[in-house]
Amino acid sequence: MDKKSLRKELINIRKSISNRKQKSTIIVNKIIKLKDYCNAKVIAIFKSLSDEVNTDYLINYSLKCGKIVLLPRVVGDNIVFIQVDQDTKYEKSKLGVMEPIFNQENVYADNIDLILVPGLGFDKDNNRIGYGKGYYDRFLKEKDICKIGICFKEQLLENIIVDKEDIPVDLVVTDVYEDDLYDFFTIREMHEAMEEVKYIKMHPDEYQHYNNIKDLMESLIN
Repeated sequence: MDKKSLRKELINIRKSISNRKQKSTIIVNKIIKLKDYCNAKVIAIFKSLSDEVNTDYLINYSLKCGKIVLLPRVVGDNIVFIQVDQDTKYEKSKLGVMEPIFNQENVYADNIDLILVPGLGFDKDNNRIGYGKGYYDRFLKEKDICKIGICFKEQLLENIIVDKEDIPVDLVVTDVYEDDLYDFFTIREMHEAMEEVKYIKMHPDEYQHYNNIKDLMESLIN
């Protein structure tokens, strides 16, 4: 399937997802527990569309934590990030995204510690398919920023065909049911933990003190 057709399919899938508010809460709660988030002083987020993972709580929570919060705005063929607070005014872009009011003085030009990257879909190797404009790929090129993709689990794909300009994220955070083993992992962490599991099978005596598989899996990502 070509990217144009895949985008249309993923948009339809996302529109059909139920309980988005509840699932968004699960995703945000996972993000705020990440070490990369806790250690970050400057965070770039984005104002979500109505059928995307809702980011409003994360924006407000981050501001209350005293973090510098940045939101994107399209300027020409690129995006710039603008520092926001509770009093920031917004306007709707041509793409339907709420963006902070722009003036050159409020464009943030210093280093960003962590960025949340929107996407229509992500795969097991943290590749991303976006909306086709390339804004984030151009912005992230040659930048050393922790990149987190967020999506509902229905948007996870086995494999995405990528171009040389496409920038993968460092990890993907999604929603899962709490009684599911995969609740303990982002996609990247699952692959890393599998390497640990191989070691465990070869050295079982070192892991006898864990009461159950849940305790063991938690230890692999903490």
